[in-house]
Formats: sequence, structure tokens, C-alpha cells
Amino acid sequence: MVTTYCPETLSEALEIREKESTMIFAGGTDLMVKYKSTSGALPQFPKDILYIGNLQELKEISITGEWIKIGSMVKLSTLLEERRLPDYIKIPVKGIGSPSIRNLGTMGGNICNASPAGDTLPMLYALDVAIELSSAKGTRKVGIQDFIKGPGKTDIKPNEIMTGIFIKRTEFNRWGYRKVGARKANAISKLSVFCTAQIDQSSVRDIRISFGSVGPTVIRNREIEKEIVQIGVARLKQELGGILEAYADMLSPISDVRSTKDYRKDVSLNILKEIIEGDLIL
Repeated sequence: MVTTYCPETLSEALEIREKESTMIFAGGTDLMVKYKSTSGALPQFPKDILYIGNLQELKEISITGEWIKIGSMVKLSTLLEERRLPDYIKIPVKGIGSPSIRNLGTMGGNICNASPAGDTLPMLYALDVAIELSSAKGTRKVGIQDFIKGPGKTDIKPNEIMTGIFIKRTEFNRWGYRKVGARKANAISKLSVFCTAQIDQSSVRDIRISFGSVGPTVIRNREIEKEIVQIGVARLKQELGGILEAYADMLSPISDVRSTKDYRKDVSLNILKEIIEGDLIL
């Protein structure tokens, strides 16, 4: 028999998390599928459920100084409606599921699911976000590249709740994102590529490139990004072949029911070329 806890405040939720062995439940768009039973039967959850989808403390978006904080229970649809957020944060969210899924799913859930195909993850890796984890004993922050350990594996401890996502405000003037799925909407990603940059007429001041669904976690290489910055705009197209070769050595996709590893690798590199030539170099 599974017990469901429905705390009214974050502090109450943290106390329950400290004392009980629980599974965190918010929108349930991933968990309901993962633990579904035969038609008409209730899902078979392996632990007691801690429902935190109603905690108002986790539903806020705040911008102070150089930081944007997105509460872990902010719904994906709410994020899209927030006018203060830049478009490059919103673009990957638009391709998640359907409107009904985005009205239930949360930013924190998309991260904690830790799927290699997670739609927001390439964007979050590129933006160097920090994940806020809270317990009854205190709060800590960890970079997303350290938080996600592998498919379905994270650094969250049994007594912790993910409470927020911190994004440093950066002035990017170019960005591009492509997701390839079996159809345009409501599809799991076969692969995805996210790029954002600060580029003027002669120089690349900053560039971030990340790939989803071509490795156990999101792939991003800061050394290649530094090389692109040094190359500059004038030589970028000339050196693009070498850049693609460098990334080709890093991509390690798998073959599964949705796609083959060769397809994922080839299309990812073709998309990166398309984004650099079409979205970043105008």
C-alpha cells in the first residue's frame, strides 16, 4: 500500500523527506508513464509518494541582479508565458509534448527525469545552470553537468528536494535549436542541437554548443567553443569542417527503436552546420 503525502509548505515537505522514504511527484507526466499498469489499473509506484506540485514557494520566477531563478515547480506552459525570460530559454520548451503535457509538466521534473532525450537539457547545459537542492538541514547548489550522472541518475539525495534552477543572465544575440522526432509535436527526441552565441561583425565573443540524445548525458565541449571564439567570424566557415570533425569524435549515440546511431550522429553534425551557417553567421 502506497502512502501519499501532500504538504502545504516547503518546510513541511522537507521534514517528510527527512523522515520518510518517498518518491517526489509533481506533474507526473513522466512517472505516470514509467510506472503505468494494465489498462484501467493504478500505477505501481515502488515508494510512498510526496506530492509537491502545489507548493507555491517553488512556483515563482525571479530575476535579481545577474541571476534568473526558476522555481522547480514552474510549469512549462508558465515558463513560455513569462515575458521577462529570453527566447533562447523558451524555444526548447515549445517542442515538449503537447499543450496538455506542458500544462502539467514542470521544469524540475524535466531535469530530474535525467533522460538523454530531455528537451530542456541541452539548453540548460549550454547556459551553465546551477541546480538548487534543499533539505531540512540546508541548501546546496550544483552545476547541471555534475547533477546529472547518467540516464535516469542524478545527484539528489534521499532527503533532498530540487527547489530551483539558477541561470546567469547573459546577452546572447544569436541562437539556434533543432529537435528531430518522429513527428513535429508530442514526440520523444531522436536527437537535438542547441547553440547560443554573442557575435558581432568581426568576432565571436561567446558561443555555447550542446547535443542531446547522442550520449548518456548532454555533450558539450568548452575547448572547442574556445577554439571557435579564437577563429572569429571571418574564418568560421572555412574552419567549419574541422569543427564538425572534432565534434564527430565526441558523439556516441546508440541505436534503439526510435533511430540508429549512425543517423543520430550524421544528422546532429548536419544540423550543427546548418545552425552555424544559417542562425549564427547572418
